Amino acid sequence: MSINLFLSAGAQRDVKPATVSARQLAAFRAFARERGELLDHDDEDPLVACSFEARVCPWSLASICALFDYDEGVIAVVEEAQFRGLNVRFDRDDATRSIPVRVASTPDGSDRQSRAARGLGIAST
Repeated sequence: MSINLFLSAGAQRDVKPATVSARQLAAFRAFARERGELLDHDDEDPLVACSFEARVCPWSLASICALFDYDEGVIAVVEEAQFRGLNVRFDRDDATRSIPVRVASTPDGSDRQSRAARGLGIAST
């Protein structure tokens, strides 16, 4: 049995969120779903589809950034997430009608591990 711990020292992320288009978001969702790495909501509701987390650590930086037309802001976010071993978070901003992507505070693979624990009947906190 293994126990995973996540410690947060309150370190601030230096990377600003990047803005992506709806087309780029759809391409990323298809890419992540095809590889079984889409977290949170896995339905097709367009309002829900713009607010989710996904793993980026399993893939090369180049393969992910190609989906976002090699946008420098997206490259910085993905690189930081991979370096820190964290997921990325997409959220829809209704006020500006933009879709920012940022480094999430969720460790890479933590959702997969908690799903496995629930499947084994192990309570996670």
